[in-house]
Amino acid sequence: MKYPLLLTLTATALLSSGCASIVSGTDQKMTFNSEPDEAVVTVSGRVLGKTPITVDVDRDSNQSITFEKEGYKTYTAQLSTTTNPWFFGNIVFGGLLGSTTDGVSGAIHEYSPDQYFVTLTPDTPTGISTSKPRQIKEMIIAFSGQLRHQLASGGGEKVDVILRLLDIEESEKATTTKALNQLALNNQDDLELANTIIDVYGVE
Repeated sequence: MKYPLLLTLTATALLSSGCASIVSGTDQKMTFNSEPDEAVVTVSGRVLGKTPITVDVDRDSNQSITFEKEGYKTYTAQLSTTTNPWFFGNIVFGGLLGSTTDGVSGAIHEYSPDQYFVTLTPDTPTGISTSKPRQIKEMIIAFSGQLRHQLASGGGEKVDVILRLLDIEESEKATTTKALNQLALNNQDDLELANTIIDVYGVE
């Protein structure tokens, strides 16, 4: 008799609380990064901290996110959400009451993606940075796929821009392109690749 009673109590708990709320909770761990870092991250008016940051964010729909840093234009967007898969399980096991509980708590919503990386635009008339390190980062992050392909192929328009920013002589372009390609193979993260190139070639 103990086991049927235990199952009944468990089912009652799921019914009253909502499966998604129990399994996933009403918040979700999110990671925010920016270039440059130290940007203030705000979600629907709540300041979360400065990038890079990983923090729990309340699950909800129609939440806006803002990145702010002095000297750069403010970036604002909507956090993308999908329906938490446990919500469907809740409809099956919890019935209408359980699904309503999740809707009220916010557990029905799941952020996707759960990582955000934003390149902030300099607050200048042209919107273009005059700093070479900054330009290198912007190029690598904005044209990652094309740049990596051109490096592997031995050169191209995007590679030429990077070589100019590095002040590479014409006679050294082929050798430098091979070296950059090796750095790209060793650094799959675009920001890490940019920082490595800047450090190796002493860009200031």
